[in-house]
Amino acid sequence: MLPYQIQTTNDLLTSRAGLICIAQLMNNIGFAGLVDRYFPHPQSNRGFEPSVFVTALVIMLHEGGSCLDDLRHIRKDGALTQLLSIKVPESDSMGDWLRRVGLDGVKATEEINKPLLQLALHDRRSITLDIDATLSASQHRTAEWTYKKCTGYMPIVGHVAETGQVVATDFRAGNIAPATQNLEFIHQCEKALPAGVRVSKLRVDAAGYQVAILDECINRDIQFAIRAKMNQSLKAMVEEQSGDAWQPLLDRQGREIQDESTCRFLHSMNQSQHAFTVIVQRKKIHGQFVLDLKEETTEEIVYQGEYMYRAIATNRDDLSQSELVHWYNQRGETSENRIKELKLDFGANRMPCNDFAANALYFSLCALAYNLFALMRLVLPVRFESCRAKTIRWRLYALAGKVVMHGRKLYLKVKSAHRALLEEALSALGKLACAP
Repeated sequence: MLPYQIQTTNDLLTSRAGLICIAQLMNNIGFAGLVDRYFPHPQSNRGFEPSVFVTALVIMLHEGGSCLDDLRHIRKDGALTQLLSIKVPESDSMGDWLRRVGLDGVKATEEINKPLLQLALHDRRSITLDIDATLSASQHRTAEWTYKKCTGYMPIVGHVAETGQVVATDFRAGNIAPATQNLEFIHQCEKALPAGVRVSKLRVDAAGYQVAILDECINRDIQFAIRAKMNQSLKAMVEEQSGDAWQPLLDRQGREIQDESTCRFLHSMNQSQHAFTVIVQRKKIHGQFVLDLKEETTEEIVYQGEYMYRAIATNRDDLSQSELVHWYNQRGETSENRIKELKLDFGANRMPCNDFAANALYFSLCALAYNLFALMRLVLPVRFESCRAKTIRWRLYALAGKVVMHGRKLYLKVKSAHRALLEEALSALGKLACAP
């Protein structure tokens, strides 16, 4: 044993003093007022207001909680609850509230989300929309079998590429295919945007390769890049391309990528009103690597001879073939990686209830908590702008502090280095405020 003894103290101590940053952001934008304005209120005057539940859940998710039972860590931290002036319901009460409010709460989160998007977008009048479906595995009785050969849910998420925020979610049963009602979800995302902001660019995986989506984008002058399905007609057109039609694929610095090339041609789909451009990527493959890849063959990839082919449907003629490929691949960062953050860092990969509507509300609140984090990350000092939540928790949230009441005033005592960090962060967050 090391030479120390463990003793107790009645001092109000917390290891989460840095959570005052997200609490200050929520206070600056009038978050509690927005929640109480749009969420249904309790039928009894003894019930908690909606802001009590939502605020507690957001704080828990920012702290790193991944299930409702983790609320107890916040609830037992007397220094933190006094510092933030919040009430924390029991986990059972939170579950009951999620089931009671359900889909009405999902609609409310869409309205609350608009001011968060507006703060991040500033005066921007158009955005790039990335949409993607994701698996949330679960063994609850409302979970259905998915194409991933497990039970769960298959929510679809729309992201604003410019800010990394979630613009809308559609929580779906696991047996619903990712390609189902993609156009309707695009309309949902447009409706969820602040007034005066439109979707000018769209990027979707192969689930969005549909006549209705392509025609609407062309009719409305929305620039798109959609992963094309390598059907028989597309395969035939690829085979028709001569050797001169293929150009080397260039990296972002303009250097040729070895064994990769692209070609461009016009294509149309049955029942479509318009023709569109298809950019085909060709990659030369060798030896055992060919066999390994063919085991993962999908409708998006075709193998012919020594090459692997993939294609992107687009109406963007302002970009070269290589530039279009890189622009489409950006959705890996702005959508797929953001969904990973939502699920792994903000609890959206684990649904808390057997009730479908309650889980839909919980998923929406996870997205709301993530949007608050994305907004905060935009205004924090530059060294935090690319940090994931776990890094923010370690460097900013997990600060030791002592809460003291003196002269009817509440004081938070921290180390001098931590005080400088908190004051820097709070000063940056003070610039944000929602319009009345």
